Amino acid sequence: MIVRHAETRAHFEPSVRFYRTIALSFLFLTVVLLGVVIFITSKRTTITIVSKEDTRSVNLTVSVDKEAKAGVISGSVTSTTVNWSETYFPTGNKTTEGTAMGEVIVYNKGNVDQILIKTTRLLTPNGVLFRLVDRITVPANSEVKAKVYADQVGKSSEIGPSTFVIPGLSIDRQKIVYAESMTNMVGGVRSVGVLSETDIQSAKVDFSEKVKQSLEKQYSTDTGSKKLFLVTNQNVAINHKVGEEVSDFVVSGNVNVIIVSYNQEELIALLNKEVSSKIDVSLEKLLSVKIDPKLSILSYDLINSTAQLSVYQDVGVTLDANADKLSAQNFLGKSREEIERYALGLDHVSGVEVKFTPSWMSTSPTVPDHIKIVVKSVK
Repeated sequence: MIVRHAETRAHFEPSVRFYRTIALSFLFLTVVLLGVVIFITSKRTTITIVSKEDTRSVNLTVSVDKEAKAGVISGSVTSTTVNWSETYFPTGNKTTEGTAMGEVIVYNKGNVDQILIKTTRLLTPNGVLFRLVDRITVPANSEVKAKVYADQVGKSSEIGPSTFVIPGLSIDRQKIVYAESMTNMVGGVRSVGVLSETDIQSAKVDFSEKVKQSLEKQYSTDTGSKKLFLVTNQNVAINHKVGEEVSDFVVSGNVNVIIVSYNQEELIALLNKEVSSKIDVSLEKLLSVKIDPKLSILSYDLINSTAQLSVYQDVGVTLDANADKLSAQNFLGKSREEIERYALGLDHVSGVEVKFTPSWMSTSPTVPDHIKIVVKSVK
């Protein structure tokens, strides 16, 4: 007889401690994971960049022709002759004595008209003598203005407002017929210049500018094309010679002027295109241009009505806060030193400040949205 025995194994039942260990492990991992998430989401960097404005100069040669085409603006070339006269003053002056002159009021408080002949004497309380320029008649109980001149040349006759007696009248008549000045007597000292060759050459240069200014004013109301002026020849005369003593001198004569008319809108379009080529669009932006470009005529052809213009423009540029080189992608996971080195290597940057949050961080976030870039401009 065969006897079989069944083997029964004991069933394992985990203890409460086992479950507690597992639960605590999951809790720990959850806390760690939560901490990592909080750390990543709270990690932020603010980069403050100080930028300075710079000036970029643009020089351009522009052709003017009857019809606009690539690199050429429409316009025309004409000429005119202007007759002009201008007064100038010598720079080398010297002082000489002259005769002081002025105006007085002669009063007649009497009942009889008073006639005073030319050169009648008028004497101040200080003994300075003047004479009438012309004969006058002062009606009874009235007054008359009269021109007077000093009896002696020199600065001593340049007196201020004063009263005058008329020595040629009787003592009683002097009390009712007398004179008074309200303004200074001038001319006792006269400034005379010695005309030099430098004075003449400077005057001729200014003479040309005055002619151009007069034409600019004349055409200022023209709503059509803009105009440039070039003096090509001047046939002028000077009314005094070098070395003469003069208080002033006159330059007069005929001036030939070339007038170049051009389309301003076409010029600005060409200029803007040239300016754009000078700008690094990945870093810079153009500031507003507050002054007009400087233009001059380089050459001209009257027969074909063409010209070459020199155009000069200063434009302001600065850092563009939205430029590609300042995007957050350039600063992901960078240390403070790396951020500063990169930023200071860019044009227009004069300073940079990096702020990590939390402060104990050593690198910037790897999430672009957690990096803030602030650009402050200084002139």
